[in-house]
Parts: sequence; structure tokens; C-alpha cells
Amino acid sequence: MPKEYVDAESVETMALQILPTFHAELADAKIKYYFVSEHSMKGGRPITGKARKLSGAAQFLSGGYNFAIEIAMDLWNQATDFQRRATIDHLLEYCTGEEDEDTGEMVYTMREPDVREFSTILRRHGAWNDDLVGLIQVAQSIDIEARVQEVVDDVTESVHVTN
Repeated sequence: MPKEYVDAESVETMALQILPTFHAELADAKIKYYFVSEHSMKGGRPITGKARKLSGAAQFLSGGYNFAIEIAMDLWNQATDFQRRATIDHLLEYCTGEEDEDTGEMVYTMREPDVREFSTILRRHGAWNDDLVGLIQVAQSIDIEARVQEVVDDVTESVHVTN
């Protein structure tokens, strides 16, 4: 059965709450949020969502959108609000914009995550490069117990809402 695509108004609503705080450079970007009925797989893992930069014909055909954020509806429906916010924030982090010094116009681009590494390499070699050192420093500064409690509270709230 072919995948189906529909507008994701609930994703856009949540994104509009996140954008001013964490992605101010995207304030004027046109972003299309949509669901795909079923998730894709990559490397044996489910893909929750994808961020794309639209340009050329794709931008023209989309009505001038700068970015497209695709969310797998089947995984979204199973996620807690905490996981949904993190997913949207994660996908928006790929999108960025910078003002062109000559024209004053915003130039939108995509960026890659700070670190891409295998847990087995980290386990065997530790923080062997500056990117990993930075990631570990950030991880050590996080109050893990508070974050775990946020997830527990979110899951508990979701259970109460659905029962």
C-alpha cells in the first residue's frame, strides 16, 4: 500500500511554540509540516522524521516554502508530548538561516549534527576527538534525574489522558 501524506497541523502548532526560543533565525522561514502515514527505516532503525531544504523547482511547486518537515504519523501517534517536542526540535535544528551581508536577505541552509559516532567506538576509544569531548561535556552538565522525571511525568500524564 502506498504511503499517504497529509498536513500536520499539530506538528506546526508545537513547532511555533519552539521556534522563538530555540530557532529564532527561522522566524521568517516558510516551513511546511506534513505527516507520512508510515515510517521509513535506515540501517535497521525507524526514521521518525526528516527535514529538507526546498529550492529550485521543489520550492516553486510547494508555493515558496524554504523547508519541509516530514513526520512519520505511526510513530508520532505512539510518542509522548515530550518525545514529540524533542522530535520537532531535533528536525528544526537541521534548518538554519543567515542574513546575507550584501543583500540583507535571509539565506537558508541545512546543517549536520555536531557528532556522528558509533557507541562501540566511544566505548572502545572514549572521547577521541573534539566533537565527542564537547558532547560528553554537555552530557555531564545535564541533570539526568530531572530529565528522567520529566519523561516519567509526561508518560504518566499521557496515560491519564487516554484512560
